[in-house]
Amino acid sequence: MCASGAAVRKIMLAAHDLGMTKINKKTGRAEYAFFNIQLFDSAYFGDIGWKNGTEGDARDEDAKEAYRSLMTLTLRKPDTKEYQDFAREVKQRALEDYGFDYDKEGEDVNSFVGAFHDAVILYALALNETLEEGGTPRDGHTITHKMWNRTFEGISGDVRIDDNGDRDADYSLLEMTDIENGTFS
Repeated sequence: MCASGAAVRKIMLAAHDLGMTKINKKTGRAEYAFFNIQLFDSAYFGDIGWKNGTEGDARDEDAKEAYRSLMTLTLRKPDTKEYQDFAREVKQRALEDYGFDYDKEGEDVNSFVGAFHDAVILYALALNETLEEGGTPRDGHTITHKMWNRTFEGISGDVRIDDNGDRDADYSLLEMTDIENGTFS
């Protein structure tokens, strides 16, 4: 699946109603496994949580059982102190400069914010190299090629750009690891 949190919940409840997520008491597993791709880690699109809260359909326990069969592929969130400091500063600047309160909105700093930060660093490295070699900032071809085949330390960790100019990204595969509390890791 690749859908909003609300749509994933509806699909998982439908699978539960069809008996596809029923846990076998002997094996501790369901007969079917479901995979979800979470493109954006944002409350706006809905998280992978099974709790409904606002709509109040009284099916949270069914959803919790159904989500035991769900695995979600998402961009890996860095857990370094540097990234945590960066995220804290992004939240502070968003509040001071734009009046956006991440905490009030129930948001974390999206993984793409760190990726954009790293993209600017990559551009600056390539631009500086071009200028040091006597090139011009208008030579996009040279600057672009200087971004390829390189690794550098970004705010989100090691950033690797391959020989096609594509970034090698790190992903996490999340599953419900704490069944009692229904949390994913």
